[in-house]
Amino acid sequence: MKNVPWRIVVPATAVGILLLIILLFQVTTVTVEGNTFFSEEVVASEVCGSFLDKNVIGSWLKNHLGFSAKLPYVREYEITYPGMHQIHIKLYEKKIIAGIVYMNQYIYFDKDGMVLRSTSEELPDIPLFETKTMTTFTIYEEVKMEDEELLGQIMNLANLFQHYGVDWSRVVFDNNNAAYLYAGEIQVKLGKKDSYDEQISALSSVLAKAREEQLSGEIDMTNYHLKGDIILKKK
Repeated sequence: MKNVPWRIVVPATAVGILLLIILLFQVTTVTVEGNTFFSEEVVASEVCGSFLDKNVIGSWLKNHLGFSAKLPYVREYEITYPGMHQIHIKLYEKKIIAGIVYMNQYIYFDKDGMVLRSTSEELPDIPLFETKTMTTFTIYEEVKMEDEELLGQIMNLANLFQHYGVDWSRVVFDNNNAAYLYAGEIQVKLGKKDSYDEQISALSSVLAKAREEQLSGEIDMTNYHLKGDIILKKK
């Protein structure tokens, strides 16, 4: 019996190995952790939607070569392989820090101003900025306002509240874009500024104490300067 030419043996062996890999490492289970925006099924279909993702080895190669799917609503995600037929996806979602109310529409955004969600109903426990200035948006893009200066005020305040851990419920702007902060039973006049760093830095501990002692009243910080006095006018 003549020897089989290597030009036949090598491809045949490669095909055999490939078939073995396909059969032995076929994905039967995809689990998702850390998802709040979309269901496990939706995330799984977005991350594992290609032919390669139906196989553990194929999925591993694809992701280690930098061809993983892009998810605009996450900072990053990790894919692990708990078993020969399993893929696990762990999401680190972008965080909603506040929302803007405009024309009965609630537009929720992250620290960079990217719109993560828009609804006709208010989401619970997320503080809001109330404005009558025309606001437009596209999901997973930065929110846009007719008055860019006002948008700058909103982003400055939103990130400062987040940074200093201020517990607040809403900020209302008047016709001159002066800001009025509402936190519990406290109203704070913040005025119109490009940056509210000094005010919010000083205010964070005051509001925490006021809430702890269940105080109510008004604070005027329109002309506040660093290390100045903060006076609460009780109701």
